[in-house]
Amino acid sequence: DFSIGIELEGVDHQPYDDVQYPVLAAVIAALRAAYPAITPARLTGHADIAPGRKTDPGPAFDWARLRRLLGDAL
Repeated sequence: DFSIGIELEGVDHQPYDDVQYPVLAAVIAALRAAYPAITPARLTGHADIAPGRKTDPGPAFDWARLRRLLGDAL
């Protein structure tokens, strides 16, 4: 019923800037520290929250890279 959105600068089919990944990982780590119910399995893209209406982060987003930075399996 609830979600926390984190906005990234980018488009679906172009790689996201390198600097965004470690910053995103730090934001997620801080959120998870404050809200332990935010498990790795609960991390998802906007497209999964609003299918048919939203497409981001799209295929250019490197989920594996984010997983490595978080040190978790998503």
